[in-house]
Amino acid sequence: MIFREAQALAPAASPEERPGQGPSLPPTSSDEPQLHLLVRRLQEGDLTAFESLYELTRVDAARTLRHLVGNRVDVEDLLQEVYLRLLTAVKGFRGESRFKTFFYRVCSNVALSHLRWKRRRPEDSVAEPPECESPDEDPERAAQRRQAARLVEAALEKLKPKKRIVFVYYELCGMSPDEIAEAVGSSPNTVRSRLHHARLEFNEAMQRLLATRRPGGPHGAP
Repeated sequence: MIFREAQALAPAASPEERPGQGPSLPPTSSDEPQLHLLVRRLQEGDLTAFESLYELTRVDAARTLRHLVGNRVDVEDLLQEVYLRLLTAVKGFRGESRFKTFFYRVCSNVALSHLRWKRRRPEDSVAEPPECESPDEDPERAAQRRQAARLVEAALEKLKPKKRIVFVYYELCGMSPDEIAEAVGSSPNTVRSRLHHARLEFNEAMQRLLATRRPGGPHGAP
């Protein structure tokens, strides 16, 4: 799929989204017991647990939000909103589902509100992707990564908010249709339908973007 090929080249996260020396990975199923423990501590009034929860999930939240909203400038503000909402919403978490699914529901609500607002005030261009080149990275490879990131962001911009969220959660976050349905408050069948149409629209947008970048434009070199 075009998205996976482009993502292989595109940067996963900006430098400021990767605290410490090594790359941080999104929370996995092995993190769930720790996340559930932190939630229980937080529900019992231990606010120090919230800082640990933030540290475990911030990189994944920033990475996900950036793909959902397509604007690097907005991410810090949206991150603050996610964690402010989470601080209240976590009181209702009963541990009957994975915390990741619960967490992505908060992210999707924040992103959806922002995307709806953004569509009422469209921007002239897609924000430039963050630079995250390694000093040892081949310049040609680095250029390919930047181009791939721009293509992915530009194609994602073509999707309507609900389709975009479903697409990113499935393709980027590796969530199943059932998990996505729970996260976005919809049915699995609706999610599958949105995902199907989002894939078609994303691939069509990518094909058009790639065509315009060929020598001679969409008709190829003269």
